[in-house]
Amino acid sequence: MAYRKKTLRRLTPEARKLAKLIGELESVSRRLKSLVPVVERLEIDVRAELKRQAYYRGKLQPRTWRELEQSNKGVNQC
Repeated sequence: MAYRKKTLRRLTPEARKLAKLIGELESVSRRLKSLVPVVERLEIDVRAELKRQAYYRGKLQPRTWRELEQSNKGVNQC
């Protein structure tokens, strides 16, 4: 809740500082709450990517790994 200037003027300096800090705290908590869905989505994406990498790591056979390494080095297999 934002305080009106008239209300802030009637407060003591310490109470005024406290009111401003409370306002900042509320603002920060609102911003953090808006970031929660973004972080959740990122975590889901990371888990999916790790599962995908683990799946393909398990699928590749040793022979396929050698073929991939040779193709990456530019070795001509013809």
